Amino acid sequence: MTAPYEVRLNDPAGLATLSGAIEHELEMLGGARRRIAFACIGTDRSTGDALGPLVGQRLLKLGFDSDAVIGTLEDPLHALNLEERLLPLTTTAGGPLIVAVDAALGPMGNVGAVNLRRGGLLPGQGVGKTLPRIGDLAVTATVNVQAGALDVQVLQSTRLFLVQQLAELIGVACWWAHRNVRRTAAESPRRTVAA
Repeated sequence: MTAPYEVRLNDPAGLATLSGAIEHELEMLGGARRRIAFACIGTDRSTGDALGPLVGQRLLKLGFDSDAVIGTLEDPLHALNLEERLLPLTTTAGGPLIVAVDAALGPMGNVGAVNLRRGGLLPGQGVGKTLPRIGDLAVTATVNVQAGALDVQVLQSTRLFLVQQLAELIGVACWWAHRNVRRTAAESPRRTVAA
């Protein structure tokens, strides 16, 4: 796992920084030659944990095919269906590069931070669940403070406004990065022929 990139929600250059970092990582992981899927983890039954489904919803509205987005407000990807829904993607030869998106809890100073790192993520850690590692690339956003035994209540009482802002940032950054990786891949043969 590489050291994470971190972007703050209040950073005026945050969208450009995050999309550039995602684009770089997608290129390094072979995203120009592989299908890319987004595993947007969470549930709409908890405000803080709705980050993933909100990102998935945003990606669909930006034009992604429904088979490239697993986890939306209508059809969330959560602890009870995670393995069943992702197993077909992870066990087939030539499966997609998976970008996992999930909410996180952390110190007060990290609330509003979006982190990007290679190696996927372990969903459910914030609420004490043990689930399999998901993804080749992980995008997490710290939506509230970690409170130990009260983590579930903290997620449920997280401000929707913050979660929505983070989801918008992540969704648009993922769309922009994916678009640039695909555009570069489409232009590569032309460059080779012209050279």
